[in-house]
Amino acid sequence: MKKIIFVAQSLRKGGAERVVSLLSQQFKKMGYDVKIILWANEVEYSYGGEIIDINFPASKSYLIKALRLFQRIKKLKQIFKQEKPDFIFSFMESCNFASILTGYNVVVSIRNNPNKKHNWYQKKLIKFLYNFSNVAKVVAVSKNIEKILNNQYNIKNTKTILNPIVLDNTYVIQEDLSRFKPFILSVGRLNLQKNFEMLIKSYSKTKAKKEAKLLIVGEGKERNNLELLIDNLKLNDKVFLLGQKDNIKDYYLQCDIYVLSSKFEGFPNVLIEALSNSCACISTDCPTGPSEIIKNNENGILVENENQEALSEAIDELYFNKELKEKFRQNAQKSIKHLEIEKIAKEWLEL
Repeated sequence: MKKIIFVAQSLRKGGAERVVSLLSQQFKKMGYDVKIILWANEVEYSYGGEIIDINFPASKSYLIKALRLFQRIKKLKQIFKQEKPDFIFSFMESCNFASILTGYNVVVSIRNNPNKKHNWYQKKLIKFLYNFSNVAKVVAVSKNIEKILNNQYNIKNTKTILNPIVLDNTYVIQEDLSRFKPFILSVGRLNLQKNFEMLIKSYSKTKAKKEAKLLIVGEGKERNNLELLIDNLKLNDKVFLLGQKDNIKDYYLQCDIYVLSSKFEGFPNVLIEALSNSCACISTDCPTGPSEIIKNNENGILVENENQEALSEAIDELYFNKELKEKFRQNAQKSIKHLEIEKIAKEWLEL
């Protein structure tokens, strides 16, 4: 039986973690021996195979970061030597750097826009380490990220593999959200990247706010700032920060429209999840990802990045246009059939 090892920071709620979750389950279903090495035993997603928690969690201290790197390399070497995996798939930079420095053949995956996400020393390490001879392939999560790696980081050994999705039309709604209906939905961590501040301000200028509430599902450091903004705009009975939800599918299936307001992305899972649940979608045309998912006016609306007024206009345009909403819903699942987990898993194995 062939063996696959994933290296990930954790399996808490997040885009890269969601991909590890889906791929590990699919590979297990296909008969592979699957193990997932985690820096920290934070597991919020289901998974396939076995967890190996090495208990070297992240730290904000640069001294501890350096120490952790050496600890992780040593532990990974021990595990790789013992397990003798056929494939090693590493996700996100802290895992990629350590996996490469073991000297074993690895496939590393970059999950976000390196120009936006990473600091100066991480960018230098990407340029240096990702060209090592034991890096079998550098997987980019979108074609635009692959171009950035090729042209700005001089990394040529690349391949784009998009994030997978599982289509499930048999799901029965668990939680009736009638108390919120009709509602506009957005999902993501409450951080500056997701730009929920602009979304709330845009919503406050819409005509749709007279009828529809705005629900934001997710948790993060910006909660206090966003609560203050909601209070200042007198939207306490209109905008709801609901925290993390395990039954997120209930929200997708019952929303009127879905909005992604990010300043930048890799390849946003929440957007393809919304489409997989036949949502009528609006997204900022941020770097990178949305323009590779949304075909403007076919399966959604793309608006200029960080343009608050344009987002307000798009919300009103879609909310009040029933025919356009229905068109987007009809086209939603068809537009992401190429992302089904069975197809994406095969692309990983071909590496």
